[in-house]
Amino acid sequence: MKIANIVYETELVNHSEVEYINYFKGHIAYDQLDKTLPTLYVGWSFMKACNPNNEFFKYIDILHKKIISNELYWECCFEESKTSHVKGIENFISVVPQYYFMPKFTYVNLDPVFFQISDLQELLDAIPNNIDVSYNFKNEMLYILVENKIFGINLLMYGFFRFNINDIIRSINERSKKIIDDLDGDLYMTQYKIFPNFNLLKRYLITILSK
Repeated sequence: MKIANIVYETELVNHSEVEYINYFKGHIAYDQLDKTLPTLYVGWSFMKACNPNNEFFKYIDILHKKIISNELYWECCFEESKTSHVKGIENFISVVPQYYFMPKFTYVNLDPVFFQISDLQELLDAIPNNIDVSYNFKNEMLYILVENKIFGINLLMYGFFRFNINDIIRSINERSKKIIDDLDGDLYMTQYKIFPNFNLLKRYLITILSK
């Protein structure tokens, strides 16, 4: 699954390519890229040369690396600034899952206290009847995906309030088109190896597994 683009001309120094990034070497205009993916141009002069006819790029302040929040960024090439180049690319790699997932999906934590949920029916009334995907993480968290909205149900918390956890899981599964059980956490660990710096991975993992 690709979640970002990096466009560059010269070597990316001290950087090992990661599997969730599309790498494009050479002059490619921003309008030719998939704009649903966050994009990083490496090189100030290179970025402007790639987009000579785009008025938007003509008025960018060189001091601001963020061009469009969550969508478009630039970083120095190695010749322009060695330190900024290395640190900037690694920082983009680290935070780009936030740029990709957070604007696309709304997250709702179905806290039984905050939502004043006192029984199973009230919990079921708080979620849609038709669920695209449900993801059970070790019988600790249950995540529900409905279009672009994710609901999180902390099963441990509901258990503390003496809800029947098996009844919750069964009722959610009955509404779900696709059911993903990760009772040993292996599915999570597989993706964690890919996104080790994304501290919200567990929350958004359901969107990856639903593909």
